Amino acid sequence: MCIFLKKLEKRGKKRYKNIKCGMTKNFNLDFYSKIHFIGIGGISMSSLAKYCVLLGKCVSGSDKSKSDLTAQLKKAGVYITYRHLKRNIDGKDLVVYTSAISENNVELKRAKELGLPIIKRSELLNEIVKRHLVSIAVSGSHGKTTTTAMISKIFIKADKNPTVFLGGKVSEYGNFRKGGKDVVILEACEYKKNFFDLSPFMSVILNIDNDHLDSFNGIEDEIASFNAFAKNSISVINADDKNCFEVFNSKTVTFGVKNKATYFVKRVNFNGNGYSFTVYKYGKRVIRINLKISGKHNIYNALSAFAVADLFKIEPKIIKKALEEFDGVERRNELIGRIKNKDLIADYAHHPTEIEALLSTYKEKGLKSLVVFQPHTYSRTKFLMKDFVRVLSKADGLIIYKTYPAREKYMEEGSAEKLYFELRESYKGFIEYENGEKLNEKVLSVIEGFDNVLFVGAGDIYDKAREIVKEK
Repeated sequence: MCIFLKKLEKRGKKRYKNIKCGMTKNFNLDFYSKIHFIGIGGISMSSLAKYCVLLGKCVSGSDKSKSDLTAQLKKAGVYITYRHLKRNIDGKDLVVYTSAISENNVELKRAKELGLPIIKRSELLNEIVKRHLVSIAVSGSHGKTTTTAMISKIFIKADKNPTVFLGGKVSEYGNFRKGGKDVVILEACEYKKNFFDLSPFMSVILNIDNDHLDSFNGIEDEIASFNAFAKNSISVINADDKNCFEVFNSKTVTFGVKNKATYFVKRVNFNGNGYSFTVYKYGKRVIRINLKISGKHNIYNALSAFAVADLFKIEPKIIKKALEEFDGVERRNELIGRIKNKDLIADYAHHPTEIEALLSTYKEKGLKSLVVFQPHTYSRTKFLMKDFVRVLSKADGLIIYKTYPAREKYMEEGSAEKLYFELRESYKGFIEYENGEKLNEKVLSVIEGFDNVLFVGAGDIYDKAREIVKEK
C-alpha cells in the first residue's frame, strides 16, 4: 500500500475513536442478522441492503411502490412488502430508516415500541465506511453522483477494487459495487445534515448552492455545515465556487478552471460531444483529457476526480483512460430514445443551477429544445421560485408537469401550478401545463417545432420519458 494511504490511515484512526452515532453508540453490524429497511427502494437504501445481503444477513424491507431496484433486491432474496405495516417489524433485530421517513411511520413507531435498535441510513453507511481502510466521500449541491462514478471508474481501472455506494446507476454495476476493504467511495448527502454522520478520510466539495433550504437556516448555515463536514478530512475543494471559500483548512487541495488552484485546466475546447482540456498541477502541465459526455459542468466533475486519483498516486495515463471511457450515469443527460426523429433525453436536474447547465449544453450545440419539467418537492419550488422562473424562461418551449411531492404535503405557493402561472407572466415562448395522463399526448402534438425533448426532474418524469418511447 502506498505511503499516502498509510498517512491517511494514521490520520483517520484518532477520529474514528470519537464518532458520534446517535442511536448507534457501540454499534457493531456483526451482532445483527435480521435487518429491516423502511423505504428499501430508495437509491441509497437499496445499495445498503445489497451490502447486507452479501454479508449473509437476512434482509427485508418495505416501500411505497415497485421498481427496478426492488426487483433486483427480490432476486437477491430480500423479502419486500409494498405497504408499511406494524407486522413487518416483528422478528427483526435491527431497523434502518431514511430521513425522508416520517416519525409517524407505523413501522418506525412499532420498532420503538419493541425497543429495537434503530439506525439512520447515513449512520449505517458510516459503520460500513469504518470497515474500510480509507474512504472518499463526495459532497456538494450538484454533481455528486457523476463525480462519484468518475472517481470509482478511475479506481477500478487502476485495480484498486473499490467498494462503491452510488446515488444513481451506471452500466457496469448499477448503484452498488462490492470491492475489497482498502477503499470505499460514496456520496455524502447534505439533506437534513446527514453527512454529519460520516467521518471520511477524504472529502470532495464540488459546490455549495442554496438547496435543501428546509434543512438549513439559509446559505450561511449551509456553508458552515459543509465546513463542519469537511474540516477533519483531507479536502478537495472547488476554488471557483464562492461559497467554498470558507471551507479551507491545512489539508485542503483545490481544483478550478477560473481561479488559482492546485489542479487547474487550460485550452478548454468543445470536441463535438464533450469538452477537451489540459490538466495542470502546481502550474506544471500533466496531461490532456477528452471527455465524451456533454456539459461544461463536467469539466469540474472530471477535474475533481483527477485530483482525488492523483492524490492516491494513480498514474495520469490511467486517469485519462478512465475519464475518456466514462459514458455517464443514468438520468444524467441520458438518451432514452427517439420519437418522430427527435432525441428524447432524460435528466435528473431539479435545481435552477442544474437546469441552467443542462439548457446551456443544448444551446451550445445550436439545438432548439422542448423542456418537460417536473418540479421536485413543494418546498424547493417555493424557496427558489424566482430562480426557477428566471432559468426556465430561457427554454425554447415548456411543458410544466405536476409536482413530484416526495415526502411533502401539498403546498399551493410551491406547486407546479403556481410555477406555471409565474412563468406565464414573463415567458414569451410556448408553454403548457399538464396535470394528468395526457402528458405524452401533449408532447407528441407539439414536438415538430423542436430539435429534441428534454424530460427534466428528479421524480417519476423519468418513467414518463421511457413510457413515451415505448408507445411511439
